[in-house]
Amino acid sequence: MFSIEMLKKFDSSLEVIHGDHTLSNIELITDIRDLRSKGLLFLKNKKHFNKLQENLSESTKSISLIIEKKLWDNLESEQELLASSFLSISTSEDISVSMSKLSKPFWDQKFSGLNEVVDGRQMGTGSIHPTTWIAQGAFIAEDVEIGANVKIHSGVRILSGSKIGDGTEIYPNVVIYPFTTIGMNCRIHSGSVIGADGFGYNHHQGVHLKVWHVGDVVLGDDVEIGANSCIDRGTFSSTTIGSGTKIDNHVQIGHNVQLGRGVIICGHVAIGGSAILGDYCVMAGKSGMGDNFTLGKGVQVAGGGLVNCDWPDGAIVGGHPARPIKEWMKGIAFVRKESLKKGAK
Repeated sequence: MFSIEMLKKFDSSLEVIHGDHTLSNIELITDIRDLRSKGLLFLKNKKHFNKLQENLSESTKSISLIIEKKLWDNLESEQELLASSFLSISTSEDISVSMSKLSKPFWDQKFSGLNEVVDGRQMGTGSIHPTTWIAQGAFIAEDVEIGANVKIHSGVRILSGSKIGDGTEIYPNVVIYPFTTIGMNCRIHSGSVIGADGFGYNHHQGVHLKVWHVGDVVLGDDVEIGANSCIDRGTFSSTTIGSGTKIDNHVQIGHNVQLGRGVIICGHVAIGGSAILGDYCVMAGKSGMGDNFTLGKGVQVAGGGLVNCDWPDGAIVGGHPARPIKEWMKGIAFVRKESLKKGAK
């Protein structure tokens, strides 16, 4: 548990403008997608503020807000609303720097005490169903829960607090980071890494300051992940993979990504942080998607297509930047035709 007063030891730039800064009531870091009580929320710009307005409720009154000072000064008419909606409000000159500095104590609180050296089976912690098949050379950390009829191959490392559902199979040399949840009847192929930190840094005074990731990864049921694919843990909330989703080899899923049910992700795809893919989307081989964009239900992205904006339900797109598939193909045909004309001359 932290108070704003305690957190000022890590970031002296914080200035309290509302509430009791000595109240030790902060348990975790939260975000706009997943507002949780007794959380600490960072608010950087007007776009995030507009999203936050839609989610203000009685539950936010237990949340402590840190807001960019420039944004606070520009919200004169909304300041009273915020003051009545949060437990405390503090300002920061640079919210990105504050995020890096203040995420570290929460990371320490969650991870630094974990025992990832002694197998949990030796310590007598966790719960492993007697029907589970575990090969020699697998490591199961403390407080891990493993359901019935699970198969865990040699070289697998399942780290602290993770949960594995019934009937799941994890192939050799997979690493499951702490507090990962995997549903029933999943298959995770060799070399994949689930729950590593996302790629989050803030550049300040010539240094890349790390954002310490305290979120997790949640996989639904019947998910299959190909060899050597990586799914990053959420920054402050969860990266989620919907039930029935199938992910090919050598795929990168960034932090906070939300994949719906039945999504198909082909080989060498990269999806940027906080992207959202609706149910039954398809991303063909070597396609990519920038951070914070949204694909509606059933969107298809052609091989090599690079998504740099939102697309509605049922859209079929391709190219770079991705455009409606017919438009992109006409453009390719036009360029080819014109280049042949010039070549003839």
